[in-house]
Amino acid sequence: MAAIMQDYRAVFISDTHLGFKGSRAKALTAFLESHHSEHLYLVGDIVDAWRMHRKVYWPRHHTRVVSELLAKSNNGTTVHYIVGNHDETFRSWLDWGLSLGKIRFSNELDHYGLDGKRYLVIHGDLFDGLMHSGVGRMVMFLGTWGYDVLLSINGYTDWVLGLFNMPPRSLTSLAKRRTKSAVSYVLKFESLLSEHARRHRYDGVICGHIHTPEIKKIDDTIYMNCGDWVENCSALVEHHDGRWELVKWHEDE
Repeated sequence: MAAIMQDYRAVFISDTHLGFKGSRAKALTAFLESHHSEHLYLVGDIVDAWRMHRKVYWPRHHTRVVSELLAKSNNGTTVHYIVGNHDETFRSWLDWGLSLGKIRFSNELDHYGLDGKRYLVIHGDLFDGLMHSGVGRMVMFLGTWGYDVLLSINGYTDWVLGLFNMPPRSLTSLAKRRTKSAVSYVLKFESLLSEHARRHRYDGVICGHIHTPEIKKIDDTIYMNCGDWVENCSALVEHHDGRWELVKWHEDE
């Protein structure tokens, strides 16, 4: 039976990490094919240039994602690309009006919601303290390596769990929830980004970067994180009636 096409006013996805073996590109393609929106925001780290600097990995299903994005931009969806840290190579070209077909690139954008609120749309890496020093960036690269190892192990644990008809478990998500320093890092990131949005008179902020899907209010600011397409296969959507929702795509849908 064909999937029912879901229709939204806006869809926000981030951290797809195309060019990385852990990217859930097949699931993302299926999601894009079954969801229509007036606006589609790609909120950073769509292409993982960091990892491709070390070794190029670009299978056919990653190309299918790009093809689907281009098709949407040519068929009535306005596609916005906000640059993140893993695809920061694009930042040096922004002043030249970088575009891919009808897809325009930028560091940040405003989104005016149907709820009457103005949202800052930004990847969020500029509010990550580790990104702004040589030592910090080294820690980030080491963290990326450790993240890759956990994802590799996760593939085997999911296979074993499947033998016992048990649902898959994300080791990386579990580590974030159980490790005090990781929880502190996430909370600090959320707080800094929300405070920045408040100071600049935004009602809320929409971001990615930390692979933790979330909708919550921090003081008077609405904080919304799209999540990712490595662990969570999640997207933030705005309904035509102004409601906001986090949706997760399951491989068997």
